[in-house]
Amino acid sequence: MKGLLIKDFQLLKKQKMLVVISVFISLVFLYSNTSSILFIVGYITSMFSFASVSTIPFDQHSNGMSFLLTLPVSRSSYAKEKYLLMLFTMAGSLAVSFVLLLAGVCTGRVPFDPDLLLGGLLSSALCSALVHAFMIPLQLKFEAEKSRIAIIVVIGFAYAVIFGVTALARHFHVDVSALLESLVSRTDTAVLILFLCAAVAGILGLSLLVSLHVVKKKEY
Repeated sequence: MKGLLIKDFQLLKKQKMLVVISVFISLVFLYSNTSSILFIVGYITSMFSFASVSTIPFDQHSNGMSFLLTLPVSRSSYAKEKYLLMLFTMAGSLAVSFVLLLAGVCTGRVPFDPDLLLGGLLSSALCSALVHAFMIPLQLKFEAEKSRIAIIVVIGFAYAVIFGVTALARHFHVDVSALLESLVSRTDTAVLILFLCAAVAGILGLSLLVSLHVVKKKEY
């Protein structure tokens, strides 16, 4: 697995311009709008997430997976390594976000609000984990072009579900936002964070099981 990580880090080094551009855009927003904390953290985390997942199409290009499997690498270790890479890239994105926000606080561009800063970092980490949980199995199952179509279909389905739930709520005169705000306000913050972390961890575990099943059954 160490060799797979080194391979992926070498692939990520080729995308270093993505990091530079992401940091530059974040700095522009940081020094032009003091209310863009969540955008900055979310944007950097998203860019790092897509860079991490993009290593899978690189592996599949030009029969790369067939070559990888001739090495002392098992299919299960390959799938598990992608989730380990996710943790490294997530930690890197949060570290970059923290440094940028700290610079903003020191220069007075960002108000010092520990709850908002920590909340932004935590929410972005959870969203990044969810993105990986859905995208890794899709990328493993389909080729590069087909995976893009599959991702679009999944996103479209998610939007359709949200739209349907919202339409039903309006039909029955249910204020979903007020209901959620009431639920959050009645729940202890620590309990809510633990629940969200446990839910995301469960989704990641299920995603890993699906990915292991996909790589074991797929023919390269």
